[in-house]
Amino acid sequence: MSFSVSQSLQELYLDCRSELEAVLFARLRCRETAADLSQEAFVRLCRSEDLSKVGNLRAYLFRTAQNLLYDHYRSQSVRNATIADWSEPDLPDAPDLRCAETVALSEQALDSLIGSLAELPPLCQRIFYLNRFEGMKQREIAEQLGISVRTVEDNIKRALLHCAKSLAQP
Repeated sequence: MSFSVSQSLQELYLDCRSELEAVLFARLRCRETAADLSQEAFVRLCRSEDLSKVGNLRAYLFRTAQNLLYDHYRSQSVRNATIADWSEPDLPDAPDLRCAETVALSEQALDSLIGSLAELPPLCQRIFYLNRFEGMKQREIAEQLGISVRTVEDNIKRALLHCAKSLAQP
């Protein structure tokens, strides 16, 4: 690219960038996409091999941007069609689990569960905590606490049964 063409492109960029973005924004209603397409139009113009045959660089730039806009619309329609094909089937209406009554009942159940865990012996609480909240395996708990795996299993069973019983009570 010769110096005069390079200088012409620089001047074209300074003169037309904001106008081109405004034209694209009017069609797209997205400033970021308009700026991206405008920049891509300038980049393509700069990468063109022989601009000496182009009589009106401004018109050529706007035509390039318009072609990019059409490409953008085509890719969007393909993307939207693909998304529509992948959409999930209509599911039956599920109850809203965030309603005040559900939240209050859940908090009551949680309080009851915490209270029932507090009734257990400290070793049983510790084993249950390590297993359910720390994600430790029964063998790891046994090694850490210096007890048998059977003791760990019995205490986890005891804690689960105790919790289930306390949640079943009104």
